[in-house]
This record gives sequence, structure tokens and C-alpha cells, in this order.
Amino acid sequence: MRSPGGAAALFQQRCQEACWERAGEVLDRHYSSSVDHDEFVEAFGAAVEAGQASLLIGAGLSVAAGYPRWSELLEPAAQKFGVPPDDDLPQRAQYIENEQGREALLSHVAQEIGGVIPKPQGNHRLLAQLAIPVMWTTNYDQLLETEDRGLEVIEQDHDLLNRSAGKRRLIKMHGSIPAGATEPVGEPDQLVLSTNDYDRYEKTHPRLWRLLQAQFLTSSFCFLGFSMSDPNFDAVFRISRLETPDRMMQHYAVMMRPDHDNGRFDLKAGDLKRSGIEVVEIGDFDQVTLLLKRLAVRTRPARIFASGSFRDPEDEAWKGSGAYPMAEPDQELRKFAQRLGNQLGEAAERLGNEHGESGIRGVVAAGEVGAEVGNAFLGAFEEYESGRLTLIRRTQAAKLSDPLPERRGELVFEGEKPDEVRKAARARSRAVVILGGGRGTDDEAEEAVEEGMSVIPIAHTGRTAQKVWEAMREDLSAIRIGLRPVDPQDFESLASTDPDEAIGAAVRLILQSLSLSQPDGPSAKT
Repeated sequence: MRSPGGAAALFQQRCQEACWERAGEVLDRHYSSSVDHDEFVEAFGAAVEAGQASLLIGAGLSVAAGYPRWSELLEPAAQKFGVPPDDDLPQRAQYIENEQGREALLSHVAQEIGGVIPKPQGNHRLLAQLAIPVMWTTNYDQLLETEDRGLEVIEQDHDLLNRSAGKRRLIKMHGSIPAGATEPVGEPDQLVLSTNDYDRYEKTHPRLWRLLQAQFLTSSFCFLGFSMSDPNFDAVFRISRLETPDRMMQHYAVMMRPDHDNGRFDLKAGDLKRSGIEVVEIGDFDQVTLLLKRLAVRTRPARIFASGSFRDPEDEAWKGSGAYPMAEPDQELRKFAQRLGNQLGEAAERLGNEHGESGIRGVVAAGEVGAEVGNAFLGAFEEYESGRLTLIRRTQAAKLSDPLPERRGELVFEGEKPDEVRKAARARSRAVVILGGGRGTDDEAEEAVEEGMSVIPIAHTGRTAQKVWEAMREDLSAIRIGLRPVDPQDFESLASTDPDEAIGAAVRLILQSLSLSQPDGPSAKT
């Protein structure tokens, strides 16, 4: 078990190093051509929530899994057939096709791609967590569908004629090559490689072409895994420029500035901006993972994970024996949890009534603190909805009686170990709220920070919550809750001896962590 200093040390490290992007070379510079990372995560996350987002994934996300870059893909065939170097890679492919025929070109590419066993990486796992109904890729490999088995894969133009209710789609707009294959899927003209293929795309892929045009008009796209010299990016970028000349959806391209580019990056970024594509500049490829982590959290349902314990880890009732449940619960903390849940419920209902928003979707709990907060949250609404409280229990607990009072809320059995239960609870939440805390709460706080979640420690409740609060306070300017800086007054109020003040601040920060506005009412800040 980690010591209570674990989360404290991690807050000081993570917030400065990576999670909130306050350290590193790229963050010490400001480019007028690049959009802020926080702004991107919030804006694109909101588009995902609204069902108006699409991803277009390039070869950069396949390189770490052992697949070749575009230039590497063509080089062996170019050398074999005596085709000289050319920065225009589709043109180079066209030269190979002209000299040796289409069959030879396709055979070479199929062997290069099919010879690699698809082993999805961390970024592919994060992409699978995003609730995006349609993802596009120019890649031929099977990494995305290997990781996310629930995807309906469109490999050829006529696959769009198939009906499949409720499934998320992966559209392989330039064709597909399965692992172990020696030729691409479908007809030869379905694989897009050469200049001729790009020029004829509208005719060889009429349905995909029109669907892509329509989605550019109605969805916010994020280009991921492309460079500004990528021919696939240029081809799709032309669609954006030509098809949306008046009022364009906002699109984004996550890209890294090349070394010694002599200002070309900024010029190209400015040109893209005029066509509705904002560049999100990254300093290295690890920042792609950080952005995807934050997007995964931002696009989860607006729920909080209530973590902590009513029992003091220093209580002699369990020390030495491990009989933790025998320790006496803190009744004052129990009352505080109930009041917090009630105030959250009232704030959520006011949000729905005043602004037409869904407000806080609910409370997720893996223990008695969360159950107490969640039940009070449920009770604050005029109409009962079970989905507002989700209680996660270990699978083996399914044989036991239902621990929820009056069988309120939803009961989910997942995992065999406590850390698996905590992970399942966090995966259903955007933020973690800490009350008190015992043996596992420090682990929960540390794991939440590693995943890029917002953490709200109510120091008024003592123990682990206070230790995490003290750690965050040491460098509060580096902390982000709900992608925004933390109000120092609200943060200090979390440690107030006045429970009403602590709860009011907690409610405001919870709403901020869920990217929700603060409703007017008793808990609103004055």
C-alpha cells in the first residue's frame, strides 16, 4: 500500500510535469498559430458530448506499433524499381505504378502492412474510450478494430450499404489490409496510394466521398497522427477548404512543429486557421497521450466518484488485525456526506430547471461514503431516477444482500479486487471527491491524477482529504479542475471549520470539474 504521502508527491510532480502542461519546452513558448490545450479539450469534448465530433486518424498513431511511415512504406519498392526520391509521396507511388503496374505496387504495400501483427498501444485504448459514433482513418492496418471489437468496420465504399443499428463505425477511407494478407481487401481501386487514386477518389469511392463532405459540414473533426507534410492530410484538408467556404465547423489538427522549419509551420497553421482548422501544437508524441487522457475524462458522463471512509485508519479496532470494518464510523462525517449529497442534488435540479441542462448525471460509489452521498443526492430530486446513483461492488458480493437502502440506485458488480472496483468507478466518472479517507483513498487519489481526472479534496473532513488538499495547495496555480484554474478562495474554503462554507465551495468546484455552470441558489458564491 502507498503511504498517505504518495498522492501528495504525485500532485506536485504530475501537475508540474505533464497533466496540466505547465512544464516542458513547448509550454514555455506561445505561438499565435496554435490553440491552447485546455481550450481544445473543452471545445472538442463539448462537441463529442453533443454528438457532433469525428476523428480522422493518420499513420502517426501506427508507427509505435511497428508499422512503417509513408516514406518508409514506399522506399523498398522505389529502390527495387529504380524510382528516384520525391517529396510528393503519392507521385512517387504513381511512378512505381507507371513503371511496374498496379499489381506490383499493391502487392508490395500489402506485404509491408500485412506482415506486421497488430498490437494496439495506449493511444488506441484511449481512443476506444471516446464516445464518438464515427471515426475515420487513412491507415490500412487493423490496430483500431483490434482494440475496439465493438466497431463496425467500413473497408470498401459499398460497405456503407449495410445496415447495422447502434454500432459505432470505423471508416477506413483509403482501404484495408488485414494482418497476414498478401493483398488488400476488395477491388484494386479501393486502396488509395498514388496520385491517380487521389484524383479519382470521387468516382471510386462515391459514397465515402459524399459522407465525408457531409460530416465536414456537420461535425467538428480532429486530425490525429498527421504531419503537415502528410499527403493524406493535404487531401482531406482540401475538402474542408472547398466544401465549407461560408460558415465552417471548427476543426482541429494535433501536430508537432518540425525542427528547423524556418517559420513554415506558423505560416501553414495560419492558412489552416482561415479554413476552419485550428492547430493544436504538441512538443512531443507523449503529449498526444496526455490530450487523449484528458479527452477521455472530459467526455465521460457528468458523474462524480465519491471516495473516502467514515472510519479512522488510526483506529485500534483494526490496527494489527486488519479488521477495518470493525472500526467505529465517524458520525459527524456521515452527516456531512449526507448534507453534501443533498446540496449537490439541489444544485443539479436547479441547473435543469433554470438552464435546461442535465446537470450532474449522478454519483458513483465504491464504498459507504459514496453510497451516503449518492442516496442524499437522489433524495433531493422531485422525481426518482435510479441512474443518478451507481454503486460498484466486487463480483463476489453479488451473492450478498443488496446494500443500498430501499434498493435505490443501480448496483453494478465488476472486478474481483478493490483496485479493480475503484478503477471501474473512476471509468464512469469525470471527477473524484474525497471525504476523510482510510487505507485505499490515497491510492484512489493518486490513480485519479495519473488518469487526468479532477480531484476535489474536502479538507474539512480530515485525514487523507486534508493531506491531498495540503499537497495541492503548495502549487495551486498548476492545478486544473474541469480544465480551469482553481479559485483560491473556494479552495481555502474546503478546509473551513464551517461545514456550510466547505460544502458550498465543494459544490462549486464539483460543478466546475464537470464543466457545468453554477446555478443561482443557496450554494452559489456571493
